[in-house]
Amino acid sequence: MSYAIGGALGALRPSVVLPEKDYRRDLAALPWLCSVFEARNPALLPPIGKRLNLDAEGGYPKKIMDATGTGNLKTWFFIQEVPPGVVYDGAIFGPDPFDMVSRQEGREVGQIVVRTGRHLGGLVALTRANDPSHVRLNAHTANLFGMDPRTEEALSVDVFALYDMQFTRPMELAAAAEIVGAWRGFEGGRP
Repeated sequence: MSYAIGGALGALRPSVVLPEKDYRRDLAALPWLCSVFEARNPALLPPIGKRLNLDAEGGYPKKIMDATGTGNLKTWFFIQEVPPGVVYDGAIFGPDPFDMVSRQEGREVGQIVVRTGRHLGGLVALTRANDPSHVRLNAHTANLFGMDPRTEEALSVDVFALYDMQFTRPMELAAAAEIVGAWRGFEGGRP
């Protein structure tokens, strides 16, 4: 969500070439960090088959093209999309994006639409929550910013989804803001 907000509000540097992947460096450059966004009523659409034409899209050499039948280079894959209307809850830490957009527009803005997902094919409408709720943090991100989830009680992993998606137990928004503030010096969180 940090990247999506950054893209929508012009905080990403335009470039014709992608830089070397460095998740910590990239997050440190963004004005926002976010909690995990969790669906209230999770749902997925049926799987859709997709084809990636590596030769046409990337002009890869023959040895890479020969390897496309296995592993991470398969040209056919399946995705599952989130149906319209699914509501997620989470927190944004850093400057209030709604205030920033409202000042720019000269009127009160209560919704920001961001693009997310593979090839930015997903649309998400961000709105303010009425009441602060519990949020989860990503223990993997905490580790990138120098905190050890094995020794920090609040960062112990409750849900291990993937290597880089390790979620803490739900915590109060103020506690999450304090932890994230230690990563980047942010004050407060916004649900």
